[in-house]
Amino acid sequence: MKQILFITALLIVTFGFAQDSTDVTKVTPPKVVTKLHFGTSVQFEDVRLKFVEVVQDSRCPKAVQCIWAGEVIVLVDVFKNVNKVEQKKLTINPSFSLQEQLGNLFSSEALSISGISVMPYPVVNNKTPMEDYYIQLDVRK
Repeated sequence: MKQILFITALLIVTFGFAQDSTDVTKVTPPKVVTKLHFGTSVQFEDVRLKFVEVVQDSRCPKAVQCIWAGEVIVLVDVFKNVNKVEQKKLTINPSFSLQEQLGNLFSSEALSISGISVMPYPVVNNKTPMEDYYIQLDVRK
């Protein structure tokens, strides 16, 4: 009986202290993810972005096998304090990495705005109307 109690106590102590001691780094999610529809603008603090044009959408449509996955290229006007600062060309393709592109539309010490995707995704035999396009934005303060 003593042996059973000893083995039980040993197992409890062993499993109780056998926790993984690896440090876990908490990743902070984006502060804001919002949509910027074609022809409209959105404002964050003193920065305003306007979705101007879809230059090219050569992404492989859903339900189709393609040799090349394609890419989408859009133009976005960047305004700061009501003045147009620049026009950004945003290219999103399968090799696009948000980690390498943080602040690809606007970046300052206080604010970072990145375009992370362009929607809707093309569908075979269906031309997407310009007004249906929108850019998903990641805004970090």
